[in-house]
Amino acid sequence: MKKLLLILAICGCASLFTACGSSGSSASSQQNTGAGAADNTAESSVAETLPSGERNDDMKLKISVNGKELTAELADSTAARELAEKLKAEPVTVSLHEYGGFEKVGSLPWALTRSDESVTTEAGDIMLYQGDQMTIFYDSNSWSYTKLGHIAGISGDELEELFGEGNITVTLSY
Repeated sequence: MKKLLLILAICGCASLFTACGSSGSSASSQQNTGAGAADNTAESSVAETLPSGERNDDMKLKISVNGKELTAELADSTAARELAEKLKAEPVTVSLHEYGGFEKVGSLPWALTRSDESVTTEAGDIMLYQGDQMTIFYDSNSWSYTKLGHIAGISGDELEELFGEGNITVTLSY
């Protein structure tokens, strides 16, 4: 969306400067080049922090809960890649509590990079909330989250039954 707005702004400025003459045009193109360079630099720095050669196809999260092992495919997000890197070093145990009758939520030991989007979740979605909270959904909710992954092959009812009532502890590994 930001890129679309930037393109529209550049096109509008180009039309305006064409009508005004060529002297303002070169200053405008220098400013726009600078803004574009800043955007590319920001994107490059994010790319440099990601594990090299790692593909989303290989990103599987293991979740141990109540004696059962679940597998989730990690999302294609910076937060999911950061989570995978942290879990490669060592597994982490997270206490999750019931929230709203549709999810279990708990604090991660570290913050991850947010790229929140307004989404409607479905059973099995694993989301990052407020940068340091992990949420596993067994039903649907609409809110702004960063997607971490999805547990496939299990229904919402099965997840709800597995999680039980109240607090649970899950161990995450990669």
